[in-house]
This record gives sequence, structure tokens and C-alpha cells, in this order.
Amino acid sequence: MPDCHARHATFRQRQLRRRLAAGLMQVPGAKLMFPVEANGVFCELPPALLDGLRARGWRFYTFIGAGGARFMCGWDTLPDSVDALLADVRALSGA
Repeated sequence: MPDCHARHATFRQRQLRRRLAAGLMQVPGAKLMFPVEANGVFCELPPALLDGLRARGWRFYTFIGAGGARFMCGWDTLPDSVDALLADVRALSGA
């Protein structure tokens, strides 16, 4: 049974990271930094947008170069959370 749970978690992470990456690519000036192959999405975003996301309570790392941010999808990430992040990104970017 645990193997079944692991497969489900991996499938869910894959779906959510693709959903997140696709949504981020709709933002003017956004650029994926690396292929989306694991549970992280690395994306260049305008600094003002990153500041705005932090002001709204989102947590992410930006240790990967100017404007680069790492967003993670874990086994417990909910689709609503990804949608809420993307809604804030769209609101802040005007997209």
C-alpha cells in the first residue's frame, strides 16, 4: 500500500508543477530557468513581482541569480494553493 501512496504523490506533484509552470509562463517577462523535471519550478520574474508575492505572504527562495525564484510542490501541495499563487502572480503582474 505505501508504494501506491508514493506513486499518487509523485503523480500529483507532476501535475501541480506543470500547472504552476504553465501559469507562470503567462506572465509578461517570466522565463523558466530550467526544465521542470522535479518538484521545483525555477523561474525568472520581475523583482517587483517577487516583492509583491512576499508582501502577500508567499515564501520562496531567490538564491539562484537576479530575479530567479524557486517554487516547490510537495506531496501535500493542494491545487487550490497553486491556483492562489497564480492568481496573486496575475494580479501583481497585470496579466
